[in-house]
Parts: sequence; C-alpha cells; structure tokens
Amino acid sequence: MDLQAGSPDRYRVEVSGWDASGSFFVEQAMLDWSGDETKEISLRRTLREGCIVFLRPPHTVGGGSKFPIACRAVKVASKDAGGGTVVRLVQLHPRPPLSEAAPNLNPAAHRVA
Repeated sequence: MDLQAGSPDRYRVEVSGWDASGSFFVEQAMLDWSGDETKEISLRRTLREGCIVFLRPPHTVGGGSKFPIACRAVKVASKDAGGGTVVRLVQLHPRPPLSEAAPNLNPAAHRVA
C-alpha cells in the first residue's frame, strides 16, 4: 500500500467519554488520522466542542499500548450522509510538573501568609 504524505490513514478505535447530554458512552468508530495532530471520527453520539474523549485501539498494533489516548473535540460538525456526527479531535498531552515548567519562579512568591 502506497501512503502519500498528508493522506489520511484509517484505524478502528474504541471511543469513550460523555456525550452532549452528559451520558457516558463507548462506541466503535473509524479514526482518520492525517499524520499530524489532526484526527477525525464519525460518531452516532453528539458531542460538545471542548469535551474530552478517549481513543483506544481494540487490539494492540505492533506491540503498542492499549492505554487510551485523551483527545479534545475542537470541532463538531453536523450529521454526515451516513447519519454520524463528524468530530475533529486534537490529542491532549500531559502537563509537565510545575518544577519543570517554571524553574525560574521564586519560591518565596508562592508563600501564603
């Protein structure tokens, strides 16, 4: 299979999180991933922009981890031709500890009187 740079790859994933009505859901979906941080899925559930969902492959690929990947819904489109809601996702990354993120902060400035 010849993959061109910028052409999306498709992966089956399990998506979980809370939908627009606040109900927890787990759904199988196809993830379109263009190789950068942009990911798109089509879900039967409707999500709100800004919500967090978790993606997990149904089986490990190439010895990879089954840990879920946290993503934020940055754009929720209207229903597509198949009745699914197209959602654009951006992967979330953990924040570094405060001691690593801001090493030049003066500890005295953080004292509480």
